[in-house]
Amino acid sequence: MLPCRYVTGRLRRQLFRPHRPLSSCPTDQVDDVMVELDSGGKMTLNGTGLEMSEPSPLVKYWVQSFDGIHPLLDVGCAYGRNVQTAHNLLKEKIDSISNKTIILACDCNEGHLAAVNGLCLPGVETSFARLPDNFPPQSLGNKINNDGASGILMSEVLHFLSGEAIEQTLVAARDVLVSGGVLAITACSPFMNFAPNESDVCHINSIIQFFYEINIDRRWPVGDGINLQTLLSGRDLDGRGDNAIKRMPTFFHPFSARDLRRAVEETGLRVISAEERWHPGYPPQYQNAGRENTQLLAVKI
Repeated sequence: MLPCRYVTGRLRRQLFRPHRPLSSCPTDQVDDVMVELDSGGKMTLNGTGLEMSEPSPLVKYWVQSFDGIHPLLDVGCAYGRNVQTAHNLLKEKIDSISNKTIILACDCNEGHLAAVNGLCLPGVETSFARLPDNFPPQSLGNKINNDGASGILMSEVLHFLSGEAIEQTLVAARDVLVSGGVLAITACSPFMNFAPNESDVCHINSIIQFFYEINIDRRWPVGDGINLQTLLSGRDLDGRGDNAIKRMPTFFHPFSARDLRRAVEETGLRVISAEERWHPGYPPQYQNAGRENTQLLAVKI
């Protein structure tokens, strides 16, 4: 592994790739077996890292946006941790509303959707959705009677998209929300500690922050994407070695609260809060000054 002074030239070309097509959320099955980490997180089936060990820190605001009529959308539901949390919080309302979709769980991997269906939660349905080219999914109109959604949660998913694709997704989310509807987003920030407890090498978060800082004047400073498999090569990630590395994304775009706020405000949504904070589902060793996770809440007025 290279010291910091060598993070130029060939390594830069390996880590940072030209823009991929607008939709860079991977759907291909990397493995058929769910791998659970010691931290409680679960590696995803389609090479997008892991489902967090705890629900999204914004899940309660997403749930509170349910108006009793229009469903909640979980975009990038993985194995359904946020769906389960929302279902528990809304149990009384779900019991009183029969034959209606309360939560629509969306993902671009059929294995994840099967896992959520396997939970057998009343009021929960699933639908394939791949950002940004298949969102909202075609089935959405039937499930919500073309009336819209009262809340949309995008938890740890937008950092798999280019800046242009994020902007396209945000416009679609605005159009799906009803008036007063809430958009809740969490994603990796450029300040996360991606390779903790390593010495004599350039910390990965330092590499990412370096490229973020030198491109700070760009619309999306790390928008060209990072190949995390290359960046993490040779490291014993979460004690799982190569088995974990092969499940990491080859296109990864961490972004700051400043950049996400600008993009959301440009859609006409009103931003309630936008900041970098700690995500309780991240392994503790990934912490870096409490700025590891970009979190935003917005409302459609």
